[in-house]
Amino acid sequence: MTDHSKPADARLRSALPWLLVTFLAVVAGGALWMNYGSGTKSVAPQQKAEVSPPPNPAIEQTKQALSSLQQIVQDIQASQQKLADQINGIQQNVSAQRGEQKLLSDQLGALSARVDALASASAESPPPASQPAPPQQKSKRGTPPRI
Repeated sequence: MTDHSKPADARLRSALPWLLVTFLAVVAGGALWMNYGSGTKSVAPQQKAEVSPPPNPAIEQTKQALSSLQQIVQDIQASQQKLADQINGIQQNVSAQRGEQKLLSDQLGALSARVDALASASAESPPPASQPAPPQQKSKRGTPPRI
């Protein structure tokens, strides 16, 4: 048995360096592959940033149109606010005028009631006794007398 074990031992000793070299080659290859994979990934975005395509004129026109539309919308909103303020002022004026009209209407009603009361009081009372008219003096020139 010892004779058999010696050749196996010799085979193991001669294969051990090959196994060790193969293992180290796999580890080194894996390390290089990891570094190369991450290296190309980090370089690619930098290259993309450096090599950006020229600006598209359609995009610039769209940006300008959007900017002008935003300005128009702001102008319209400012005009709407101004009109809303004017409408509020007009509504306040109309409300004040309605208040004045109601006050005048109430005053006219009170005045009308007083006139009616005076008219009915004068109708109920007897007319005053008539007095003879004073004699008119004739002027020297024939002009009518002044009253």
